[in-house]
Amino acid sequence: MSLSDFATRSQAPAPSPFPDPIPGIIGYGTVNILAGAPGVGKTCLLSTILARLRDGKDIFGAACHAPPAIGFISADRGAATAWHWLRLAGADVRFYNLVEDTEFATIRLRNKFQLVTVVLEGCVEQLALPPGSIVVVDPVTLFMGNPNDYQGCAIACIEMRRMCHRRQLTMLGTAHASKQKADSKAQYKRLQDRILGSAAQLGYGDTQMYLASPEETDEKFHTFLWHPHTSPPQIFPLGRDQHGMFVDWLEGTRAKEEGKILAAITEDEAGTSFAEILIKSEVPKTTVFRYLQELMKDGRILKVGHGRYRKAPTN
Repeated sequence: MSLSDFATRSQAPAPSPFPDPIPGIIGYGTVNILAGAPGVGKTCLLSTILARLRDGKDIFGAACHAPPAIGFISADRGAATAWHWLRLAGADVRFYNLVEDTEFATIRLRNKFQLVTVVLEGCVEQLALPPGSIVVVDPVTLFMGNPNDYQGCAIACIEMRRMCHRRQLTMLGTAHASKQKADSKAQYKRLQDRILGSAAQLGYGDTQMYLASPEETDEKFHTFLWHPHTSPPQIFPLGRDQHGMFVDWLEGTRAKEEGKILAAITEDEAGTSFAEILIKSEVPKTTVFRYLQELMKDGRILKVGHGRYRKAPTN
């Protein structure tokens, strides 16, 4: 092949036929990985992201475009776990579970040369997704072969990207294993560097995402990172509500503090003193005062005397 032929084949990419799902973060036709330790909550977080994508709602402050459909390939356990979080989040997806498909011959997974081009693509076909859709592969590392094989992972990422372009899809994959060290002081400094296996997953993939538990970071909250190749990385602190769903840490903290304050206030006509609320709620004084003003404004509590408050009647 001559240099002129190479130059012709290496021209600038054609304009995308579909909008990016999350402009600047998740591009159309890309292969993106969300990693984290087993059981940290990746499927739960992903379910919330999918629900917001489906409705075209902002995700962590970033605008997004609703895809025509979302497909979900569950390949690590039975369908019940994934469906639990998808239902709670209200995510409407086309679902395929490889584990419970008794017609799927698992021996096919032993042929590392066909993991993407035959096996994964066959799973994608089960979903019958229209062009422009998003496909989730949970976990995507099953179709990469040996995660420590740089060349194998690189080739798998290239094949996945080609499949996405051929089928006009965008891929979100999970990697439910991470590199951990017993001593938290000796952890990998960057969260994305804790993704198990070869750096080819980072180099040949697109946006890297990581969900870390409080135990990993010595923080009180879960930490979520997204690191696109075309935008600065961003980190978000997350809490979990009473159902286990992820929420903004500040909002989750406010909800807990508000609940403690309300629980400390009586419904009796005599009300509860400010001092008693402080003692029972164990919430800082300035925070209690601020919330009391907001709760009175909302009509949820009443001021019945100097420094005394009661819950508003519910009927």
